[in-house]
Amino acid sequence: MRLIIWLAILATSAFIVAWLFDNNHGHVTMYWQSLRIDLSMNLFMILSGIGFFIVFYFFKILSLLIELPTRAKQYRVKQQELKAYHELQDAIEHLFAGRYAKSLKSAELAMHYDGTAQVSYMVAAQASHQMKQYDDRDAWLEKIDKDSNQTTKAILNAQMLIDQRKASEALLSLGTIQKSGARQFLVQALAMRAHQILQQWPQMLRIANSLLKKNYLPPALGKARIHEALTQWIKSGRISQEELLQQWNEFDQEAKKNPQWLKLFAQGFLAVGNSAFAKKILDQALDIGANDELLGIYPQCTTHPLANTASVSLIQKIEGWLSNEPAHPALYLALGQLCQHNQLWGKALLSMQRVIDSPRANVKMKVLAHTGMMRIYEVIEDHEKSAIHQKEVLRLYLESYPVI
Repeated sequence: MRLIIWLAILATSAFIVAWLFDNNHGHVTMYWQSLRIDLSMNLFMILSGIGFFIVFYFFKILSLLIELPTRAKQYRVKQQELKAYHELQDAIEHLFAGRYAKSLKSAELAMHYDGTAQVSYMVAAQASHQMKQYDDRDAWLEKIDKDSNQTTKAILNAQMLIDQRKASEALLSLGTIQKSGARQFLVQALAMRAHQILQQWPQMLRIANSLLKKNYLPPALGKARIHEALTQWIKSGRISQEELLQQWNEFDQEAKKNPQWLKLFAQGFLAVGNSAFAKKILDQALDIGANDELLGIYPQCTTHPLANTASVSLIQKIEGWLSNEPAHPALYLALGQLCQHNQLWGKALLSMQRVIDSPRANVKMKVLAHTGMMRIYEVIEDHEKSAIHQKEVLRLYLESYPVI
């Protein structure tokens, strides 16, 4: 379509020019001193057009000749720029391929152009870090001076410091980013790793929980990090009731249903002497359904050295759950342990025997039941029956952990 339009315009123009030249009978007379030149109007127009183009291209060529040094300089700069980008590309490729010496060499060549200098410093710092040349690495990082690259510089520095297990310095580097309001995933993930190295479990727990709620971590990895932080925090003994309660409140309702985390939090509240709250969170979970892990720690709400919860309320709770699940061995085991603690020997022996006779009981439950019955019989001085249960405990241990 475009070709047809141009052909139509060209044909129309040719027609108009031919008509004008055919009907133009004028002439032009020019005088120069004693000379006289007579030209037809058509020839004058043709010569004027040719003269215009000659003058136009003359000045254009003259302009090109004048600008030739500037163009040559721009060409050289362009070639240097292309070479710098090519060297930077090679530096990044060598870095990812593990050829760190070659990467450093290419990065140094790319530093001569301002457009690639800052990124080249980053690549050189990373290559030097991988080659354990930490002084050179720090020198390259110091050369990154543009304001727009300071966040990248801080993150890169933190990553390298964490690799060196200098977690405190890494947190200082990340602190400059977080003060400016940055909350991106990478910054928080690096901070979590730094707290893990420093064994600052509450901070690690808080960050892991936050990242998991925002779906920034895969569920399996996020849960593993939370479980690790909780476990190590409880084991360390460096916990306070206020801080533990604050961490508990930051968990969402779905996370509070996780039996492993509930068990760890209950152990933590027992360790700080808040057995009432430990019982409360366990009751809420066990009211929904019996769970072996939670029932294993439930008696500690009264048997723990720091516990101050009445045993009667726990026994009544378990008896209520037994009315809904009368064949659950973990309920009978917890009931037997509570009765043993309160010296209700008959009820304790009956409950633990139900555990031993239950086909749903695992080896661990049966070992605990036999151990409890053995101790009860020792207290009431029935040594014969105590020995029988002692032999059963040894037999179960040998079956579970055979001697090679």
